[in-house]
Parts: sequence; structure tokens; C-alpha cells
Amino acid sequence: MDIPPTLLVIGIHREELAFGQAVAGGVDPAQVAVLEIPEGLSGQPPPAARRFQYETLHRALYLQLLPHVLNHHRLLVDLHSGADPQLGADLICADPALCACLRTAVAGAEQLAGVEVRVVPLGDEGADLHARTIIPPQVWHNPAFLYLGLEIYLPEPASDEWPGARELARELIAIAAGCVGRLEGP
Repeated sequence: MDIPPTLLVIGIHREELAFGQAVAGGVDPAQVAVLEIPEGLSGQPPPAARRFQYETLHRALYLQLLPHVLNHHRLLVDLHSGADPQLGADLICADPALCACLRTAVAGAEQLAGVEVRVVPLGDEGADLHARTIIPPQVWHNPAFLYLGLEIYLPEPASDEWPGARELARELIAIAAGCVGRLEGP
């Protein structure tokens, strides 16, 4: 049995698990394997007195992903959700070639017309817009696989359906997987 080239991880933050399950229910299992974290961490910032403990647990949880990705998958998609009145997404990655491919693919995707999708470099302080993370660099900057943080902004975070957001997430996962395939070559 062939192993799918992409691993989608859902539920790192427990409040986002239901959305992750809704997205995962419609991905092509031949292309995307799903790793569900059944008891993730809270996505809410902890009080200052508990920040060290939270960040330590957060890093440990991410490091536990490595055996699931290494020597199995070429792309790790780390799905998250946030709230915004407008449906949108951020694609967060450290690999410059993947960022460039994503920008080109997103700009050319007719089905994304009217949806704000930003490609945000991870860890590049020289960029106008960049992200920093407490995720260990062994995960987001690993030479053995590519990491993509996918943040989908939900107009209605309380809804169990999220039809537009679900489809947006699936489309962006497919675009990212296509980019990885093009970067690897034939």
C-alpha cells in the first residue's frame, strides 16, 4: 500500500478539532493521511504564570509528530482555525521555494477569487510579513519534509458545518500538495 505524500495533522489545539475533522472527512486518502490529536492543548493563551509549562507541552506535542512524518510523508500540513468576519487563510511556511510556488498557485486559482489567502514566511525576519513560532524548528524547518501551517479564518466559529471554510481548507491542502509534487520533480 502506498503511503500518501501529505500528512494532515488536526487537533493540536483541542478547540479546533471539530473543524479539522470536518476538513479531513473530505480529503483524498490516497493523497492525504490524517493524524488526529484526540486530546490537544488549548489554543487559548495561558496566564503568564503558566506560559513556560504551556510552551514546554506545546513543543513536546509537536516533537511527537516527527516519527509520524519522517520517512513517510513529504509534506506536513498543520491545520488550525481562527475567527474573522471574512473567510480567509494564511499559509505559513519556512521553505522559500514552497512559499513561491504557493503564491503562484494561489494567484492562479480561480476558485479562490475573492478570498484573502496570504502566504506568510516563517522565521524570516527580513520579510515584510513573517511569523514566529514556538513550534520546534525540527518540525517547521526539517530537511526531510516540508511544513505548512494552514490557518483558516472562520466567519462563524461556532458552526459545525463551515461549508465554505471546509472547501477552502481542502483546496489549499491540494494546492500545497501539488506544489510539493512540482518541487520534487518527476
